[in-house]
Formats: sequence, structure tokens, C-alpha cells
Amino acid sequence: MSLIVFGLNHKSAPIAIREKLAHLNEMTIPDADGYTLEVVPLCTCNRVELYFSGPEKDARASFIELLARKNLKYDNLKEYFYEFKERECVQHLFNVASGLDSMILGENQILHQIKNSYKEAVNKNLVNKQLHSLFQKTLEVGKKVRSQTEISCNRVSIASTAVDLAKNLFGPLNLSKALILGAGEMASLVATHLHENGVEKMFFINRTESKAFDLADRFGGIAFSFEYLNDLLADCDIIISSTSSAEAIINKSMMEKAINKRKERAIFAIDIAVPRDIEPECREIDNVFLYDVDDLKNVVNDSFNHRRTEAKKAEAIIYNEVNSFMDFMRELLVVPHIKKLKERAKLQCNNELEKFFAQHPELTPELKEACEEYSRQMAAKWLHEQITNLKEQGSGSSENLDNLSLKLDLNPVKVSKYLRHSPMFFASKQQRGIRTA
Repeated sequence: MSLIVFGLNHKSAPIAIREKLAHLNEMTIPDADGYTLEVVPLCTCNRVELYFSGPEKDARASFIELLARKNLKYDNLKEYFYEFKERECVQHLFNVASGLDSMILGENQILHQIKNSYKEAVNKNLVNKQLHSLFQKTLEVGKKVRSQTEISCNRVSIASTAVDLAKNLFGPLNLSKALILGAGEMASLVATHLHENGVEKMFFINRTESKAFDLADRFGGIAFSFEYLNDLLADCDIIISSTSSAEAIINKSMMEKAINKRKERAIFAIDIAVPRDIEPECREIDNVFLYDVDDLKNVVNDSFNHRRTEAKKAEAIIYNEVNSFMDFMRELLVVPHIKKLKERAKLQCNNELEKFFAQHPELTPELKEACEEYSRQMAAKWLHEQITNLKEQGSGSSENLDNLSLKLDLNPVKVSKYLRHSPMFFASKQQRGIRTA
């Protein structure tokens, strides 16, 4: 069994490419059965990754076929993809969970997203022993890094950075009106930051109107249906969009009409969605300041210098945790083979003892019991050496394990030889007056 991840993120691919792969996690993963091929898809606004456990060729074929079902050719996009195997795969996921691979260094939301992605895959029966172990350990490592370092100190996130940009443009936000499109976790985070920065007039729109009303009740805002979108665009200073729509919901024409009604008063828009909710051409309109998630990379936060220092501590923790996990996985892989070896050794010992006892009916129950105990000790010693070698090699290949099984050759000649040369058995036979060979 192999561990491998295929993916792209904000560092390897621009948003124009990333949005082509949006909602990949909602599709059926080809050939993933949760047994011979396990998989956990992880999709956020900044990354699309699929973590596989199983034969590498099957995982690769599954990923390529999944792209094909979205009318995407792997060869046309492979320059944007990365892939990591075994130890590198584990280290990458630990880095992601710890916020080391995030656009906002040390951000907390990614750990929650990993947890939800793992839970979703479990509910779909896509996960078995290996990915269970990996993702449970990943969540543990993510929490450990945040508790033992200050990498997440001074709250910084995509949502908070978006609000900081609005403050840079408008100054104090207490007189600003904000329109929030979407009602998911990101919309809630944005609303929280806006509220904390003095925005009192917030309007919410969502396809599921009940969710928009819930957010409006929570933040003292007002919920509207989509039919009021054009009116609200003209009325609001700040627009933050984070829906899961497959297509843009605000086009250039809509934004032009809104800015004309505002008599050229500026509109600040942050498009956090992937795929994007606001057509990028809206940037061409005077007094429209549009940012997407990639633009947020250019926002420098004062707390980052301290976070980068703490990142070094996080890397040391992750290094040790990767070593520990790989040791655990090597042992986990050989457990079935160890069990098989023990069963084979026990069966062979019992068979040979029965033959030996049949050839020597003169043995007393006490001597038979002594022979059985000696055979158990002999087998245990032999097995201990083989199992130790197996664990040290960390070999999970069937060929090596089969070779090791063949080495456990407790044939009749060896068993009889070991028994006959036992000091305990030899002395006992002399005491019983039995002629020795």
C-alpha cells in the first residue's frame, strides 16, 4: 500500500486554474472503494488535493479519470500539479494542517476544513485503516503545533485580511454599508470581522434564504433574496462574496450600473469564492476596487515576522511527528505478516511434535509437556529474530515478506534435531533408561 497526494494550491496555480477544479470533492472518485483504494479529497479556496492510499498506478488512474469527468486533461494541467509520496505525503499534510502551507501563515481555518473533509470521506466509506491513521494523526499534529508554538497568534485569516483591505480604503468602517453574499463559514467569519470593526449596516444574500436570515439575526443585519442584488450593489460600499456558485453572479454590466447609481462613489469588493463570484473584468471600471484570493497574498501583516519565527519551531515538531508516524505505519503494515508467521510456526511445531510423540510412545506426560514447552521457546526465539529484522527493514512488500516466511523453516529434521539435542531432553531420557541415538 502506498500513500500519495495529487494536488495544486495558491503557490502552484493561479485562481483561473484552481477554479476549474472547484467542487471536485463533490464528485464520485473513480475506483475508490475504501478498501483497495482509499481517498480523502481536500478542497478549499486555496487548494485542491486528493490523498490516496493504495497502489500508486490505481491512484494516478483515478485522479486522471476524475479530471476527465470534468472535461479536463491531466497533460494540459500537469505543470500546475504537485505530487508527494509516502513520507513526503505525510509531511505535506502535516504542514497543511499546521498552517505552514497556507496563504496566511498559521491560519486556523484549514484544520477545521481538514477535519470536515476527513469526516465526509468516512461517511462515504472511502477511508480504511491507513487513511484513518494518517488523518487522525494529522488533526493531532495540527493541534499540537498550535498549542506548543505561537504560529497562530494575533488572529489573521483571509476574512480578517479582507476587512483590513477595506479599512485601508475607507478608513474607519462605522459608516460603511456591507453586502455579504453567501452564508457559509467564510461568510460568517467575514461578518464577524466587519462587526468587530464597527460596521453596523450589513446585508446578507444567499440561495438558501433561511441561512441568510440566520446570519442577519446573529449580526443585527437584514437578509434579502437574490432579486434585490442589483439594488444592494448600488447601495453598499463593501461587497464580500463567498458563495459556492459554479458561475459568476456579478458581471461587469451589473457593476457598471451600480457605480453609475452611486455617482462614482467607490465600491470595494473582495471575491473569496473559488470559482470566482465576480467577473474579473469589473476591475476595469473606475472606482471599483476588486480583489480575489490571490490578491490577498500581497497584503503584508505586521505579525508575520513573529509567525515566521514560530514556523521554525513548528517544522521541528512536524519533523519528529513524521518520523514517529512512519515508524508506526511500518509496524502496522507488517502486523498481518507477523500474525501469519506465528500461526505457521505454531502449526508446524504442533505437527512435528505429534509425529515425534508417535515415534516415541515411551515418553511420559511430563516429558511430553517439557518437549512442548521447549518447542514453544525455540519457536518464540526464532520468531523474535525474524520479526525484529522485519521491523528494522520496514519492509511492506509482499515479496520480501514471503521470503521471510520461507525462512521460518521448521521442518521435521530441524525439529527432531533441536529436540534430540536439548540438554533437558537428553538427561531425561537417560534417567528413564531410554537408549539415545
